[in-house]
Amino acid sequence: MAVWFDRSGFNLSWRVGIAAVIMAASFAVLLLRLWYLQVLQGEHFRERSENNRLREVYIPPPRGLILDRHGRILVKNRPAFNVEFVKEDSPDPKQSVTVLAEVLGVAPEELLAKLDEPQKKRKRFEPKLLLKDVSRDVLARVAARRHALPGVMIGVVPTREYVYGGFAAHLLGYLGEITAAQLESPTFSGYRRGDMVGQFGLERSQEFFLQGQRGIRGIFVDASGNRVGEAYYVPDRPGHNITLTLDFDVQRAVDEALAGKKGAIVALDPRNGEVLGMASYPGFDPNLFATGISHELWQDLTGSPDKPLTNRAVQGLYHPGSVFKFIMATAALSEGITNKHEKFFCSGSFRVDRSRPFACHKRHGAVNLKDALKFSCNVFFYSVGQRLGIDRIHDYSTRFGLGRPTGLQLGPEPRGLVPSTAWKKAHFKNKADQKWYPGETPSVSIGQGALDVTPLQVARALAALVNGGVLYRPRLIKGIKAQQGAFKDEAFAEEEQGRLMVEPWVLDAVREGLLAVVNEKGGTGSRAKLPEELGVMVAGKTGTAQMRAMRGTKTLAKQYALAWFAGYAPAQQPEIVVVAVVEGVGAGGAEAAPLVAQVMEAYFRMHGQNDLSNTDNAPPLEAQTHG
Repeated sequence: MAVWFDRSGFNLSWRVGIAAVIMAASFAVLLLRLWYLQVLQGEHFRERSENNRLREVYIPPPRGLILDRHGRILVKNRPAFNVEFVKEDSPDPKQSVTVLAEVLGVAPEELLAKLDEPQKKRKRFEPKLLLKDVSRDVLARVAARRHALPGVMIGVVPTREYVYGGFAAHLLGYLGEITAAQLESPTFSGYRRGDMVGQFGLERSQEFFLQGQRGIRGIFVDASGNRVGEAYYVPDRPGHNITLTLDFDVQRAVDEALAGKKGAIVALDPRNGEVLGMASYPGFDPNLFATGISHELWQDLTGSPDKPLTNRAVQGLYHPGSVFKFIMATAALSEGITNKHEKFFCSGSFRVDRSRPFACHKRHGAVNLKDALKFSCNVFFYSVGQRLGIDRIHDYSTRFGLGRPTGLQLGPEPRGLVPSTAWKKAHFKNKADQKWYPGETPSVSIGQGALDVTPLQVARALAALVNGGVLYRPRLIKGIKAQQGAFKDEAFAEEEQGRLMVEPWVLDAVREGLLAVVNEKGGTGSRAKLPEELGVMVAGKTGTAQMRAMRGTKTLAKQYALAWFAGYAPAQQPEIVVVAVVEGVGAGGAEAAPLVAQVMEAYFRMHGQNDLSNTDNAPPLEAQTHG
């Protein structure tokens, strides 16, 4: 018996020992697991826990409004509803998205592709955008099936609305989703993938002022992603409002005048450089870009031979044709190589030594400077061009602002080109023939050859001629008004870019000729006249140029012709300058002059003319009594 108890006692002790070891090992494993979870992985699981119950919702700020000079809203914001998806809130993301596609009646592949798109720097529980700016019908369908769509949510964001569609589209511009290159740029510090930013026009150049500051809302959610409370709130700050120099009535007239054509119109106040209206056609509707444009439509816009996204008024480079003659006339009188009374005989053509003949559109006979402007006689300006020489033509052209950007607040713009002997040496430096020959000057003298300008440059130049010789920077922004924050309201005043340094009598003599263009018998710009009841006299210069050297029939030549008219009114004390260029049509007097008259008529019918009793800057009496 004693032996049996000893053996049993031994067996019992052995079993207790083994059990103790097993329990100790279990506790050790448990402690190690707790140490792993709470120490090594504690931060990770703490973040998951916080994200599972606390979400940060970014609040897109409304962009600043854009208004015309009288306070009429041209661009504003409207609420848009987006369908978004949080992967972490769905046990089966692909199934949720497939069900959503069935609810909306769209192909599942379309939404699944967006779900699988890479999203750099994405935080856990951050929504993924599936559909932008959905209709109320779509919104109702999603809300009705919310229980079957775990992870699906509706976000409300402010979206750009261009109130009048394509009105002033090339000035106002459009938005687009921020690009990868922009995200890497310091200029866009603080922006996030998916943000809509200005990509063209004022929306782009004034992005810093128009784009507000996003807000953040911290909310508590339950296991299903439903909101149950709010932790904190940082309000958004709207962008600043921008008031333009643009006049709604003038801009509407500019748009209507160009409708169905290809070209550009610019209307300026010559007294300060303010842009009253500007259009380029064909155009586009910036609302197409507000929530993201389709690839197909983008290809249509960028691949169109009509180039609807090009702002011809600012970016289009053209030969100015005979509108350049008011600069030639100013240079000729200022340099003393002719006077108001000297006459040149126009036989219909002109030769330099034994070169090919340079043509005039008509045989004018003996003409002085006034007649040469009125009839747009090429031979007269061929002759004075030879006397001036290309370098003096270059000098006066640059005084009028040609060959350099205008500085309009729309971003980069081309310089244009005014040739000179130095330019030819630099341009043809690798060629043996670098000399400027006299036979090259006649073409430039009538606004052709190696001479390229933009319509805005021509408008700035004409404004300087009629305002007494001041070259103003064209100005599109009148003021910026702060909405919130420390920004101080800013108003923009006129800015001089130079002076013509020309005697007043020279300007008067040239203006006398421009008045005759419209108001005297035989003048090429008679179709720019305004109705008599307005009591406003228009002056200006017609121009017809070629877009490129032409060969073939007259029909082909017309197809590639440029029709110009650059005018101002009232002729006595100008308060508006309007320049129009139309591609692929006939002569400037027939095609472009009526467009300028249409814009001016709208201006004076809406606003009337200022008090004309002050005649300090008026042309001589002789110029005022013609027509």
